[in-house]
Amino acid sequence: MNNTLSRIIFLVPVLTVVISYFFSSLGGYVEWCFPLLDGCTSISKVGRYGVSFYLYKIFIIPSVILMIIFWHQINKYFHKSNLLLLLSVTSCIFLIIYLFALGFEGKFYRFMREIGIFVFFILSPVSQTLLVFSISNNKIKSKFSLKTLLSLYFLFVAGYLLILPLDNSNYENMIEWNFALLIFLFFPLFTSSLRETNV
Repeated sequence: MNNTLSRIIFLVPVLTVVISYFFSSLGGYVEWCFPLLDGCTSISKVGRYGVSFYLYKIFIIPSVILMIIFWHQINKYFHKSNLLLLLSVTSCIFLIIYLFALGFEGKFYRFMREIGIFVFFILSPVSQTLLVFSISNNKIKSKFSLKTLLSLYFLFVAGYLLILPLDNSNYENMIEWNFALLIFLFFPLFTSSLRETNV
């Protein structure tokens, strides 16, 4: 597995969001804070306006296409599973739908954004969890970093369900930022585990 591919899948979206947040805050579109801890704005709002509208589409969409390639390589070389491939590629397709709809107004585009990010946030962690626990290499299953990351998924989901009745957008945004970061962090962590176990 090409470690460079996984690093690009992680670094390009993360750097794009950070740079987009910088431009959006300078333009007055979002508040200036540390979203991972403050949750002052959503990831979506960062990419709706000005230069950020184009940055999201130009850089993150190709990264998601690379993510699809990653899952195809996993299916071909490491763990053959049509179910895993279907779930993972579907999650990527819905993220692309979300990114295309981001920044456009209207009920249709809002629906596409909501369904796109919802499916991605559900199927991506499910796909990653299935991969770790179904792959035949026991050393990968026991990797502390991967098990910690997957455990955080469940903690964030539980936390989200607990704060949902509070109708507090800051808490929801904070979970969204951290959840997205973990989803993309999985790729270099998993590839690093493959290399360390000589797979």
